[in-house]
Amino acid sequence: MAGFFKVLWRINAVLAFVALIAVIGFVVLLSKERIDRPLLAYFVPPPAAAVVPKAVTYRYELEKDLLIGADTASADFELYRLVRWGKIDGKPMPPEASAAVNLLVADKKTGSTKWMFAGFDRTIINQETVLTGRWYWCEPETDDDVPVEIVVLKVIEADTNGDGALTLDDRQTLYVARFPTVGPVKLLEADAIWFTMQKNKEYQIGYREKGEGYLATYALPDFTLVSKTKIEGMPN
Repeated sequence: MAGFFKVLWRINAVLAFVALIAVIGFVVLLSKERIDRPLLAYFVPPPAAAVVPKAVTYRYELEKDLLIGADTASADFELYRLVRWGKIDGKPMPPEASAAVNLLVADKKTGSTKWMFAGFDRTIINQETVLTGRWYWCEPETDDDVPVEIVVLKVIEADTNGDGALTLDDRQTLYVARFPTVGPVKLLEADAIWFTMQKNKEYQIGYREKGEGYLATYALPDFTLVSKTKIEGMPN
């Protein structure tokens, strides 16, 4: 009987030794995993809070266009601009965030009105009058009243850089509008329009297209292309 207990004790000792080796091995493996895998990897961050989009609303105001001045008092039309003002979460956006999105031409003779462009999804960046009349062509009649007849409009029509706004960082288009005719004619579209300048009976445009700079010259008042030359060293 004593021999039986002696064998049983030896078996228990062996099992205890095996269990001790298993515990030591588990601890070693766990420590190695913690060394190989930092504790930060075990941390599961809480789900991010849902981003609530800001509520943007717009209002539109029709304003008398400042292009009409004393020199056009006898013109046969009136010009108005439609200005878009925005609010974010009910708070007004700064004035510089406003944009002229269309022009309304009112014919004084017929009383009819027409929008210059279709829709209101563009930004009119600039309006530049083209001076005409005998006095500007350096002829003797220096006191002639010269009403506005031709205007060049710089317009942003699409968010080409994907920043969510229509700005000068997008492609730009020049339109020629003749009054009181409604329906502007596209003159030029480019990645960037650096400058426009009237020089007597010519109209010059410096612009960039596909990484190259150009100077285009048009004859007035028909805006027929006279020349187009490449210019070097202009900004991007």
